[in-house]
Amino acid sequence: MSLQFILNRGVALALLITLTLMSPGCLSLLSMREIMEDMKEDPKSRSQDTRVGWDYTFDTQDFESTEYSNESEFLIDPTVSQIEIFFDASIGDAVSDIVNETFPGLVEEVGARYVEISIWEPGEYPSGTPFLTERATENYEFIETYINEDSSPFENGEWLLTVESRGIGVEAPIDIFSVYDSFSVKVTVSRPCVFFAEVHEVGECTDLIDLE
Repeated sequence: MSLQFILNRGVALALLITLTLMSPGCLSLLSMREIMEDMKEDPKSRSQDTRVGWDYTFDTQDFESTEYSNESEFLIDPTVSQIEIFFDASIGDAVSDIVNETFPGLVEEVGARYVEISIWEPGEYPSGTPFLTERATENYEFIETYINEDSSPFENGEWLLTVESRGIGVEAPIDIFSVYDSFSVKVTVSRPCVFFAEVHEVGECTDLIDLE
């Protein structure tokens, strides 16, 4: 907030007090209302992001892989402008490469390591067709943005993000031989919101759909 803005508000407030003291009854209330209206800032349109997802690192302490699964809902409404999907998996290490070269198939025998994410539209999970599925069996990164277009709008309602995975996490005496499978998946939903200076703190705003 600028110094000039603060000074202007201070002058307006001093004037308001003066008028209140000098003006009787209805005139005083009318003057106060007019000045307060002049002091208000115009609402500002902004974009607000809502994010769901996980960062996960396996910690098994042996080479027997374990499973991890999770799910999280996120709301899509007509005002949503886009959905951004970020998926990064780290599966692969020096130990696996050496073991595979020395004992082919051993790593697969103790459990194939993978991460699979899916995004489901309302009513599709678990037996329907996912909006998107990505599967990683080695180091992998996926970033995609989907725009809510009038020609093919998003389905309104509760969507679902799911992850199914299997991995290992082992700390070795020599760092290079440590194995920690990990992944990060984030779904970011962008929608318009409105900032009112009189009621919102910095970084806050009200979703446009809540004002309709």
